[in-house]
Amino acid sequence: MQTRRTQLPNGLRILTQRTPHYRGAVALFRFGVGSAYESSDGWGTAHFLEHMIFQGTADKDHDTLMMELARLGATANASTGFESTVFELTSPAETLLPSLHIMSEMLDRFHLAPELIDLERDIILEEWRMTRDEPSQWGEDCLYHQVLGDFGHPILGTEESLQSMDRKRLLEFANAYYTPDNMIVSVVGDVEHERIVEALGQWFGDNRSKALPKPLVPIRQSYRLHSEEEHELLHVFFGFHAPPLGSGRLPAFDVLGSVLGGDSWSRLFRKVRNELGLAYSISGFYSGWQDMGLFGVQSATQPDQAQKLVDTIRHEISVVQHDLTEDEVELAKAVLQANILFGSDQVGWRAERILHDEAVFGKMRGIEEDLQAITNVKREDVLELAEFHLDLGKSTLVTVGNVDVQ
Repeated sequence: MQTRRTQLPNGLRILTQRTPHYRGAVALFRFGVGSAYESSDGWGTAHFLEHMIFQGTADKDHDTLMMELARLGATANASTGFESTVFELTSPAETLLPSLHIMSEMLDRFHLAPELIDLERDIILEEWRMTRDEPSQWGEDCLYHQVLGDFGHPILGTEESLQSMDRKRLLEFANAYYTPDNMIVSVVGDVEHERIVEALGQWFGDNRSKALPKPLVPIRQSYRLHSEEEHELLHVFFGFHAPPLGSGRLPAFDVLGSVLGGDSWSRLFRKVRNELGLAYSISGFYSGWQDMGLFGVQSATQPDQAQKLVDTIRHEISVVQHDLTEDEVELAKAVLQANILFGSDQVGWRAERILHDEAVFGKMRGIEEDLQAITNVKREDVLELAEFHLDLGKSTLVTVGNVDVQ
């Protein structure tokens, strides 16, 4: 399917794929700003602002906007990351254009009413407490912060920073980064490109504001954190630096991650769960950004098995640096390529894909390019990355529970 691209004079980039055989449609609005752009005393600003966008304009409150979307069969959601904030609109293709106007109205005319900020503060504090009380979520937040320093600080912020959040800070942040030149919109559905460009131009075309440069955030890794808490299980997290999103070595690293901590055939799953029965689940995960990436391993077990679990994970990580079979590489490549093929049948995946390509590479890449990149991965490439990135001497270990480990 052809991807069409238009850049408005103010820098707003619009990408579309027309899918006449799909009845659903997805539009993604990406602002190139996230929690890594926050000052040290304003942690949580990006996420708080994301929430406030949904609280309405001076003329329409949250309920009115959401009901207008619902009448069109549409829904809206959003997520905040370290480097981006993405607003998602899902609707039937036949009602995408009017839904697009409603979503654009929310993003262009948000009001930030002081009384609604106070209300939303309570909601976000409850979200923070829920995360804090869930050891798997809290441990993952801690892992990002320990590996990436303040770049990876908890996206929700802290109780203290949330309590002090005010309209002035939110508005300054929005004015600094919610600008057309810092915005990409991707749309996949059975709608003409020209009509989408026209609709978005009506809302954002006259805005000539420019985003501030991304602030420099030092990356200071810490190597050990234990959060002493009363939980039935000890939650264990390992973290390593990994290639950034745009790296040509990422396909080989994806193969490595799949072999080590991917599906139920992966080494860690077979050893930790199937052979030793140490944990119900164990998995590896990758997160990437423009200049860096993180590979993590996550699991949980009974306190009396905790040290054995940690030792087993360390052992498997050390072994994969020099012991990797051709068959494992081919298995991982088949799984990764299948995931791309399955994803390409979904409009949401396609919208995310073209958004990612524009944000990371500044150009569109065909699916065949990714498939070929995975095909080209050699066993030696994977071993080299394993030795370089999975150095246990440079790893971070985070544990959450009532027993410490070495």
